[in-house]
Amino acid sequence: MRTFKRSLAVFASLIFLGIQCAVAQTAGTEQGTAPAGTPADIQQANEALIRVLNDPQSRAALIELLKEDGQTATAADGDKLVSSGSETSQSGSLVDAHALNENVALRIGEYTRTLADDAGYLFEQAMRSLNGLALVAQGEIAIKWDRVGEIVQQVSFVLVAAYAGFLLTRFGLVRFYPRLSSRARYGGGLTRSFILVLTTIADAVTVGVGWLVGNSAALASFGGVDTGVTLQESLALNAFLICGMTNVFLRFIFAPGRPELRFLPFVDTAAIYWYRRLRLFMYWMIYGVFLAVPLANIAVSFVLGNALRFLIVLMGMLYLCDLVRRNRRRVHDGTAAYAQTLQTALARKSLTTVANAWHLAAYGYISAVFIIWVIRPFDATTIILRATGLSILTIMAGIALSLVMTRAIKGGIRLPEDLNRTLPALQSRLNAFVPRFLKIIRFVVFVATVLLLLEIWGVMSVIDWLASEAGVGLLSSYGSAFLVLLIAFMLWLAVMSWVDLRLQSRSGHIVTARERTLFQLFRNASTVVILVMALLLSLSEIGVDIGPLIAGAGVVGLAISFGAQTLVKDIITGAFIQIENAINEGDVVTVAGITGTVEGITVRSLRMRDVNGTTHIIPFSSVDMVSNFMRGFAYHVALIGVSYDTDITQAKDAMAEAFRRLQETDHGPKIIGDFEMHGVTNFGASSIDIRGRIKTVPGEQWGVGRAYNEFVKQVFDEQKIEIPFPQVTYHAATPPFSEEASKTKSAGKPKVDAAALGNDAPGDDTGT
Repeated sequence: MRTFKRSLAVFASLIFLGIQCAVAQTAGTEQGTAPAGTPADIQQANEALIRVLNDPQSRAALIELLKEDGQTATAADGDKLVSSGSETSQSGSLVDAHALNENVALRIGEYTRTLADDAGYLFEQAMRSLNGLALVAQGEIAIKWDRVGEIVQQVSFVLVAAYAGFLLTRFGLVRFYPRLSSRARYGGGLTRSFILVLTTIADAVTVGVGWLVGNSAALASFGGVDTGVTLQESLALNAFLICGMTNVFLRFIFAPGRPELRFLPFVDTAAIYWYRRLRLFMYWMIYGVFLAVPLANIAVSFVLGNALRFLIVLMGMLYLCDLVRRNRRRVHDGTAAYAQTLQTALARKSLTTVANAWHLAAYGYISAVFIIWVIRPFDATTIILRATGLSILTIMAGIALSLVMTRAIKGGIRLPEDLNRTLPALQSRLNAFVPRFLKIIRFVVFVATVLLLLEIWGVMSVIDWLASEAGVGLLSSYGSAFLVLLIAFMLWLAVMSWVDLRLQSRSGHIVTARERTLFQLFRNASTVVILVMALLLSLSEIGVDIGPLIAGAGVVGLAISFGAQTLVKDIITGAFIQIENAINEGDVVTVAGITGTVEGITVRSLRMRDVNGTTHIIPFSSVDMVSNFMRGFAYHVALIGVSYDTDITQAKDAMAEAFRRLQETDHGPKIIGDFEMHGVTNFGASSIDIRGRIKTVPGEQWGVGRAYNEFVKQVFDEQKIEIPFPQVTYHAATPPFSEEASKTKSAGKPKVDAAALGNDAPGDDTGT
């Protein structure tokens, strides 16, 4: 009882939130109510209305009359609103700020009064609906029990037949579901989607078979084929069909017991819980409104049916409110936890907002539906089914598109293996741009879904605005801008793919460093050109004047060109050097007085490493001359010096012999042509220089020269040919006075005879 009171309190507090939505859906409803008459008058009016409803032609005429009256009332209300808006705008242009404030206050007061009137009218309609129960309880409306028993018998028979056909057909199809589920468990997203759609179609077929069996049973009983299907049997079968299709839709959404087919982030227990609760509500509402209420109208009275409809809808709405209250925290926690698994901050924030306010939206929807049922009991089913069905389809379409794009964003774009081998950088480029593009599209889908929901429930007319001149202009301009950006992206992708294809080594074609540098320069330049042109054209399509932008870009470019003359000179000089094929990576060159191997070339500089291992970065603006040792062929110049007494012919033959031995080594394939003997080229201070030259493959002249020098030394040593080197001979002269002193010193010394010297050496150990 406490739960019922809480639900009723919540329902009453939110009933006013749904009045505006309900009023938007029930345009043309009368603002006033007819005064209540006496019970006799009510009885006569009820009997007249019953006779009109029992006659098909009269019933059709009444429906047409009500439709025309509703359209007329709608047009009149629209004229009043337009007239009121015009008067307000005209008066608003004449009043001052104080009067405008008073006008705003009056509008707020008018809005509050209208809301109170609508609430009072809603309460009056509810009490009028319950008036039928009082009339039945007082005995003023008699119940035809024999008619009731006959109707219950016919309805029960066709429903039992329909459910028997449905269950038998479903029993035959259920055997194939485990096999399909196993395939879906190990399949991809496309396989799962196909199996889910296939099983949904199979479920719908079982409902259709049950409906056909029920119609066949109705034709075969209670009068046979000649009588046909009675009205009450048709109502029962229609309720069965609607209920069955709604159940199929719930199974498609929640996939109870089949987690491998479920696209929504529900665990299996939660999916089964919501499926069972919503199915119970669906059975109550469909069989109550589509079967019990019409049967009460036929068997008893239209007044009783109206009261029964009100009670069924009220109990159903209270049940939904209680269901929302019970699961508010559970849904919030589950949605918030799932939001943390999303990649983008916008998606996490949006889903967190939904988790915090989902119960308010649910209460508002329930209130709006209840108000429509009370205010428009005759066409409430059409309004609610249309709005709810379109809302569900819109939400599901938005969710499906968002899920597909989310999977593409997370998994990226996968290209075929053959295409990946041909263009290895294409997939990375697509994954660098397409996920970001899909995030924008996903946000657009979210906004479009919200706008369509507002259109469906009559809060705002989005479609009419889009069909207007302003909407068409907005769509055309932004659509054109989007098309320009898309074409520019495809053009840029094609250029990048073509450059990658040209830079890919193939059989018989090796990409040189010159080609790589030139194509990289072309790729960067084309990227800048395409980007600038696409942005300017897109801004022009959405109405931005690009003239000042172009002028400003020209001024900025001029300022940059003056301030970065050296940089511009580097780029232009480097481009011409690459076009003339003066330098390639791996070449040995002399640039700016530095000789070394080229390790890298950019648009504006050259990176070299000399023989000592030092790296030099040389901007192209400082390059005035390039000496390249790696073009076409090279020479090793052998300048051999021999002594002056060497036979020149023998020396030349020795150099030729050294070349012959060199050709027999691994250096032979690197040598081009024969040995060139230039002869004696110089008479040096200590040698005669003989010069020869060896033609080699580019870059091999240094290795060939070192090997040749070794063989020259070897042959010269064998033939005793002297390789001279600078020598210095020192001659020491003695002065005369030094010679006299030496003689005098020698004469003054006593002469000692060696034989006369005694043997004063110590004796040996033997004692001799």
